Amino acid sequence: MASKWSPDLRTRLVRAIVPIATFATLGFAPGAWCLQATNGPAAAVVLQQLLDGNARYTADKAAHPDSRPSDAAQHPSAVILSCSDSRVPPEILFDQGVGSLFVVRAAGNTYDQLALESIEYAVAQLGTTLIVVMGHDQCGAVKAAVGEYPRPTNSAMLKNIYPAVAQTKGQPGDAVANAVSESAVLTAEKLARDPRLAAMVAGGQLKIVAARYSLATGAVTILQTK
Repeated sequence: MASKWSPDLRTRLVRAIVPIATFATLGFAPGAWCLQATNGPAAAVVLQQLLDGNARYTADKAAHPDSRPSDAAQHPSAVILSCSDSRVPPEILFDQGVGSLFVVRAAGNTYDQLALESIEYAVAQLGTTLIVVMGHDQCGAVKAAVGEYPRPTNSAMLKNIYPAVAQTKGQPGDAVANAVSESAVLTAEKLARDPRLAAMVAGGQLKIVAARYSLATGAVTILQTK
């Protein structure tokens, strides 16, 4: 069937689309940005702001700041790598508003290459100085990993959680609960070793912490990493 667009119109469309596609590719392609010291607030200050917000949330005194739509430039203070569980909404449980958090969510709060590039973008382009890897109790992904370990699997999700299951196997207490905390810690430590983030972590420009969220109380607890 013949095209309804004239050759001249097609040419103008192509000329309009190509620069946009090129910009998008360069903007998000790995290596397109340089990770360096940012101008964002100190990570310790940001972390305390998040914990203060969580305290308001658990006390049923949430302020719900900046809750209206915004098209202003974004400057999120922290990256939150959390589980996709519908009961774990970072913006709500930290009592933060639109533009405050750069959230990456996946079952089991693990990450793949796409998530890693998203995190690196937030650090390099948006000035974030803090990354929080947050697990939660009753995590279905961790429960599945505990049930399947050590059987071979093609599941990227289970493979990412298996090291935590192996590390905590035989420890006293609930196997899933133990693996939830260990998985958050191991994921935070793995991120800190990433070649594109490690230098900033070592230089003090970027802080990566592990945390655990309680479904019952709403409280966030910071976990000890190495």
